[in-house]
Formats: sequence, structure tokens, C-alpha cells
Amino acid sequence: MYAGRYISIYIVVYMSHLVCQRSAEKVSPDRHVGLWFVRSPEPIVAPPGDEVVFECSLNVGSESVRWKHNSQFLPQDHAGGPAGHGAATSTNRLVKVIDERQAGDYQCIAWFGASALASTIGRLTLAELKPFPHTAPRYFTVSAGNNVVIECPAPVSYPPAVIQYYFNNVVLPDSSTMLMTTNSLVLHNVTSSNSGRYSCSATNYITGQTVQSQLVTSLSVVGSQQQSAPKFLYTPQSLYVVQNGSNVSLECLGVGTPPPSVTWRKAGGPLPRDRYQQVVGALKLANVQAPDKGVYICEVSNGVYPSVSHQITLEIQEPPVVIKEPSNSVVEEGGQVELECEVRGSPTPNITWLLNGEPLDNDSHATIRVNKLRIVDVQKRHAGVLQCIAVNVLGSVYGAAMLQVSPKQVTANSPLDPDEPIYLESSEGVSILPPLPSPGRTHPKKDHTRKGKGRRKDKKHKGTAVMIPPTRPNITRLSDRSVMVRWSVPPNDGLPILFFKVQYREMGGRGRGSRWMTSNEDIPSHIRSYEVDNLETDHIYRFRIAAVYSNNDNKLGPNSARFHLHKGTPNKGTPLSPPSLTHTEAISPSAIEIQWQYLNSVLAPVDGFYVYYRMTSSAGDYVKATVEGENTRAFIITHLLPDTAYDIKLQAFTVGSASDFSAILTHKTLKEQNTTVIPTVTQVVEVRRDDESNSHLYVILGAVGGGLVLLAAILGAVCFCKQRSPALQNSGEGEECDKVGRGEPGLTIQQLEPLPMNGFTHNGKVNGFMPHTINITNNPLADPHQDKNVMEMSYMTSQNNNCSAESSSGVEGEDSTWRARGSGENYV
Repeated sequence: MYAGRYISIYIVVYMSHLVCQRSAEKVSPDRHVGLWFVRSPEPIVAPPGDEVVFECSLNVGSESVRWKHNSQFLPQDHAGGPAGHGAATSTNRLVKVIDERQAGDYQCIAWFGASALASTIGRLTLAELKPFPHTAPRYFTVSAGNNVVIECPAPVSYPPAVIQYYFNNVVLPDSSTMLMTTNSLVLHNVTSSNSGRYSCSATNYITGQTVQSQLVTSLSVVGSQQQSAPKFLYTPQSLYVVQNGSNVSLECLGVGTPPPSVTWRKAGGPLPRDRYQQVVGALKLANVQAPDKGVYICEVSNGVYPSVSHQITLEIQEPPVVIKEPSNSVVEEGGQVELECEVRGSPTPNITWLLNGEPLDNDSHATIRVNKLRIVDVQKRHAGVLQCIAVNVLGSVYGAAMLQVSPKQVTANSPLDPDEPIYLESSEGVSILPPLPSPGRTHPKKDHTRKGKGRRKDKKHKGTAVMIPPTRPNITRLSDRSVMVRWSVPPNDGLPILFFKVQYREMGGRGRGSRWMTSNEDIPSHIRSYEVDNLETDHIYRFRIAAVYSNNDNKLGPNSARFHLHKGTPNKGTPLSPPSLTHTEAISPSAIEIQWQYLNSVLAPVDGFYVYYRMTSSAGDYVKATVEGENTRAFIITHLLPDTAYDIKLQAFTVGSASDFSAILTHKTLKEQNTTVIPTVTQVVEVRRDDESNSHLYVILGAVGGGLVLLAAILGAVCFCKQRSPALQNSGEGEECDKVGRGEPGLTIQQLEPLPMNGFTHNGKVNGFMPHTINITNNPLADPHQDKNVMEMSYMTSQNNNCSAESSSGVEGEDSTWRARGSGENYV
């Protein structure tokens, strides 16, 4: 008997559990392992004195989660979330930013026994603004009618700084034209009024710092002179490095007499089709792709020899992508294995190999050749999760595989040590499980989860379907009384979401606050933002998102950070410029594509844009959509009505504020093709029959009601006569009749026989009769000045017509009584 075979069933069950959990989710880069990160740390820029939170979340609960900073493990931070034991699926890491010592790479490592999975890297950058580089003053003389570009080389800033221009020490208005990428100032058709001194400043909108440039450009505009060949006032920028999918403006402009014209071409090929636009001072390229890289040539000529030209090199950067990840492998102890990880990106990603979250660089058994890993003389300690992490300046990504080691056969002469990792043998190899608890041994950390709450969470997983909750919401201030709440849902194959609800509450001292308030609107599943208004200025709030799924169950996302709704605009010194909505196009009966420009997209980054739209014929609220990313310049509005005009406008936003609105553009969706009119004749006929049936019912009910009143009067007279008769002094009978006429408010009439209505039924019941007992009672709630003998009609389920008190009390039930009401009173 061999030790590995004692527990071969356990490993199969454990791995099958992971695979089943994996099958309900979206296929991810680490599909071979069955474990993956739903959320990973994101890059953050923060000033000294701020607090930032890194998030980490997995598809299944891990035994523990540890954080690394610049490849070194950090002490456990229990205040940051469930980072310790207890099958945690998510954890947060709170970082207090003091100085550059906190900057760097942050990464979470999730442990499953002796195996571990490492997340991608989130970089914390310290917000700062350095002085402008020293530049000597410039003096330019140009003839009137030329277009002139004034440049302002930006200083080093994280995030990129916002550039502001001055003319004779006066701030230029926002309407001034600036090139999108270089932030150079463009002066159109200059005249003598443009003569003067131009300077600039840079502002970091996070730190609030502003620095003045020492560069002063003096421009002198003179009258028409003799002809002169074109020239550049200064050498234009020669290298542009931009990210794949962004927009870029290649600057090139010359002056001369007469004013020259500029033509563009690309060396070795045509300009990007339908994605370029020539404007004054630049060539604009939209949504650049890898084939767009190369050399662009601008030629400036005005008919006077010689003309001038300038070459510009465009480089396109792409974030790393795993094309082919390593494959799961089973190897015998003492054998060897070779794994390959194929990645793509620009610049070329740097690849690091990890085994259970630790680098393999110092492993004497491992040899790494760029994207290939070879392990010789494989040991049991090599079993677990192998990862190739690819990193370049735009981000990181990883591929993962499971390495199983078949151990050498050993005789089980002693019991298993419960404190040692267990290497489990099966037909597929070896993996590692956490130590098994001894009988009577408790878990080292208590589970603080309430039982009731835990049982309720278990119901969120019905069958194999999983409800993936929304992310932690981000909050942006819109006004003194309103905020915009933004969230997302990780890609998944779980249950579809029907709609969202936004909840918020006001926070008091020590984290306590009021009850959660819920929005009245059901937010459609394709919307990822919502405006919450009627808040209180200078109050602190938390927000969260609830998703309602196709199984009619719901799940809450995590709470937002505490948000202080300040009064007034937080960034008065650096207000955001509104985007310019430039193009709208109907692409289907239910969708409109929009495009816009934002001048400060590189040196004044924003978090994204808000898209507002509503039907032109409506005076209701706008529907809001969120477009994430400072470089995004296009969006498709979906779920619209066909052949309908919509008003559309935009806002740019950061965490602290939102810009003014852009100008409103109106566009109409396409008409629906092959529209078929559904006949409604049958429905009209049914309505008429119902009306006819209802009219008959009213006549019958009136007749029955009149008969009941007459019958009640007769029975009352008979009972009164019997009381006056000396022959009815018997106590039992007197009490019985007394209950009918006075003391007990009940007079029951036997159920009426059904009246036929030509065999037609209404709501499943035969019309023309009341299918239950009619009980007429005195009205105990009558006003003291009213006659209490006014009768009240109750619709009872009992068919008893006795006068006894027992029978009367047996039918007095809230759920079995229907009281006829007229003009708000309870009697007829």
C-alpha cells in the first residue's frame, strides 16, 4: 500500500469542485487552473497625505490572501478586509501615502493550501509636478494672414498637467484653439492685434500645484511684404508614442508670404482610410491601430522655392496580451518538463515566471529563456500553480497552468502528519491540498460570519448558476446636492441581470449612520451609472449597487468608500473644459454612434465622460451612460426606439467634479424594416362581450340588493312580533332571536342559486350570482348622531344560516370578509 493512494479520491473531488465552479464563469486567461481573479489591483496616482485602496477578488474563496509591495510581503492588514483565513473571496489593502516609499507595485497572492495564485500588478504613483525645463525666450516676425502655432513644452507631471496660455499676462479664454496631443496654441489668420507676448503655466489637478514657464514667445505681425519661401518658426515634434485605440494630432505648420499650405502623406502607404482629418496645424488620426505606425511626411509650400518638409515617426503601444498560455502538465518526480508562454505587446513585454506566487529566478532546477521555462529533476515542491506574468508600460497580464507531480512510491509506515501538505496521487498526477485538521482541532481563526447571513448567501447559488455582483461603485460630485454613481459588472457566464438598484445612506460618527435608502427606479441592465440627487451638502455618504437576476434573486455589491459631498466646486483653480460633440450617426433602428473631441486629453486627463440622451419629444429626465477612459472618443448608444429623434449631450468628469455640458446634438434612429401590423379585431370583440356581461351583472346585483333589503325588513318585523308575544318567553329562544335582531350584529341569508348568463363566464366564475353567503350586520362604527340600525353588507365564505353566537363568530375573519363601500363609508 502506498501513501499517495490513501487520498487519491480527495484530490479528484477537490479539483472537480474547482472545475465545476469554473464552468459557470467566463473563460479567462487562466482557464486551465479553475481559479482566477475577478478584480485585480488597478494603477493609482495619489498625492502625499492621501489614502488609497487596492482591491483583489477571486472567483472562489481562498484560504488566505497576502499582499506584496515591490515583490516583498507586507504585514497583514486586518482592517483592510478579509485578508486572513476563512475562505475569503475578496480583500482590500489600505495604503496611507506619506512619501515615495509607498510608491511602487502592489500585488495580492491567494493561497489554496500550499498552492498560490498571484494577481496582476497595480502601480501606485506619487502625484507631483516638476518645474518647466529652462528655455530661452523666442522672437517671431510673421506677415499678416498666416496661421501661427505657439508651443509650451510641458513639465514632468503625474498625472499630466493642464496647460494654460496667457497673452500679455492675461489668461486666454477657453475658446482658444489648442492641439489635442501637444497642447500647442493655434492662432488663425493673424493680424497686428495678435502681436504681443505669449506665456504659459502648468497645473497638476490632484496636488493643486501650478508652475509658470520661463518661456516667453514674442510675436510681431507685420503688413504684407515681398514674397518669401515657407519656413518653420521652430522644429516640430518628430516622435509620437501613443496607445493603441487612442486619438493623436501630428503637429506641423509653417509660415511664409503668401501664407503656405500643408499636405500630408505616409511613407510606404496611404493615410488611414476614414480615420484621418487635416486641421490647421496638424493631422488628426482617430482610433489608431498597429498598422498606422510609421513615418508621416508634411510638406509646406506657397509657390516660392524652396518648399520645406518634416518627417514624423508614429509609434503605437499595445498592452500585453497572452496569445498562448502554458498547458497543464503531469510529470513524474525526478523527471523534467518544459512550458511555453506566448505573449504580444508593444513595447515587448518582460516575462516573469512564478511558482505558487514566488519567482523561479533562483531555482537551480529551473532554466528560463524569455518565454520558455524548463524544470529538470522535478521535485514534489514544484507541484502547484505556474504563472507567466507579462509586463510593459501599459499594464500586466498573466497565463497560468497546473503542474502535477507523480511522487515516487513510498511505503506508508507511519500515520500522516496533519501539519504537512499532502501530495495526492491519482490517475492524473499530484496536486497539493491544505493540511487536514485533526479530530477535535479547531481552525486557527474564528469565523465571524453570522449563521443566518451565511445561509442566505448560500441561496444565491441556485444549481450551478452564479450571481456575479456589481463592482464597488465610484462616486463623482455633480452639484451641491447630487452625485453620479458609476459601477461595472465583471465579464461572466453567470445569471443574467434584469435591473439594478442604487442604495445609499448618510454616515454618522464612527462609521454609523442612517438606514439604507433605495432608488425608486429600476435601472436597466445595460446602464452602468445613475444620478442620485436631493442629498445634503457637507454630509458624508456611502453607496452600493444591488443587482436583480433572472431567478428573481438579488445580490449586493461592495460598499463605496466614504464620500464627502463638499459645497462648491472642489477644483476652482482648474475647471474642466467641456467636450465637443462632433458627430452623430444612426447605425440601426435602436442605436446611434457618437464621436467627440476633448482638447486636453493627454496633459489634462479625465476619468471618462457622461453621455446624456432623451427623446426630443420628451420633457423628462435624461438617461445617463458612463464612458470610462480619458482617451475614449466614441460611443454607441443602444436600446433606443426606432424612427425616433434623440437629444444628446456630453460631460467630462474626474473623481472630484464634472465639466459643463457640450452643445446638444439631435439625431434620429433608423426606421424598422418589414414592420408588421398586428390585427386587434379579436381583442375588440372580447372587450365588447366583457362590457355586455358586466352590464348584466350590475342589473342582477341591483335586483339582489333590493330583495335583500326587503327580506331584512320582513324578518325584523317577524322577530319584533315574536318578542311581543307572551308565548315566546322561553329564555333560550328569546336569546337566539335577540342575537338576530339586536345584540349580535348578524343576519345570514342562504347562498343564492346561480343565474345562467348564456353560459358565458367572467374571470373563471359564472356571472349572475353571488357565490357566497350574504351577511347583513348592524354598523358598530356609526357616528353617535347617526342611526346605528343602518345595515352593513358583508360578503362571507360561510353558508351557515343559524342565528347562534357560535355561528356568527365563526365567520368573522379579516381574510374572508368583503365590505361594500359607497362614498368612503362602510354601510349601505
